[in-house]
Amino acid sequence: MNTRSVRKYAGPKYPTRLEIAACPGLLQRHQPPAWLQWPELTGAVGLFLLADATRLAAADNPPKDDQTPVQAAAVAIVAPIFQHGEGRGATGCIVMAPPVFLSEEEALKIIREEMAAKGVQLLADTAPLAGVTESNPRKRRDAGVPRLFTADAADPKKHVVVEFVSQMDAPWWDWAREKDEGKTGLNRVGSYDLPITAEYLAARVKRQATDKLYFGTFYDPLAGKLDMRKLAAEEPPPGGKTFKDEYDEAVEAARVESRKLLRLQVQDFLEWLKAQGVI
Repeated sequence: MNTRSVRKYAGPKYPTRLEIAACPGLLQRHQPPAWLQWPELTGAVGLFLLADATRLAAADNPPKDDQTPVQAAAVAIVAPIFQHGEGRGATGCIVMAPPVFLSEEEALKIIREEMAAKGVQLLADTAPLAGVTESNPRKRRDAGVPRLFTADAADPKKHVVVEFVSQMDAPWWDWAREKDEGKTGLNRVGSYDLPITAEYLAARVKRQATDKLYFGTFYDPLAGKLDMRKLAAEEPPPGGKTFKDEYDEAVEAARVESRKLLRLQVQDFLEWLKAQGVI
């Protein structure tokens, strides 16, 4: 048997220590669920895997004369979508069970309250994300012109940025998603699948962002749908109520459930931030 030197070989299917060092949140995002009960275990494994990674990176990227050592670029650490609420529905003249939406103002108030309780202060009303682009959502004629994406709120000290995907946001992000998929975009009228929209936005931030930050995406749970056939029944509502009374009660009941589910989304995000060591 004759031996021959190996001239080339395929890269490993698993992330190397240098790749982990360049992406600090990689271990946290892919740790086994059982490890979440022992955060110290993840920390110990992380220290083991990253041991000597700095020296290896320096060896692969030696500094030139009068230059500082090369460092890995900071990247966004993006949370998964925490699904509480179906987030699906449709509107239009032929829809007999339209969803009840939360306003952005109401949703952000809930998000701020929950996060402030854990020490995350979303003081900034808007947060431009370096490197992340979007199409202009306010002008149809500029729909294909990219601009810098600005998230809904941020805690500048903890580098936490959040976005709530609302009824107003969804058509434009869906347009961008369908364009990426080779579709024409905006070919549906009043159709919503907000978990999918939120996942697309989170993936876009993860792919494009150039700043070190912790990004969370929430969506309108669309917990209740109005039964227009029942509300529009010919017989008058019982108890001396009017049609408007019944309609308003149904809308409020749906919003109460949506607010509850949105709080659960935020609470899961806070647990994720805790696992990242942010809070």
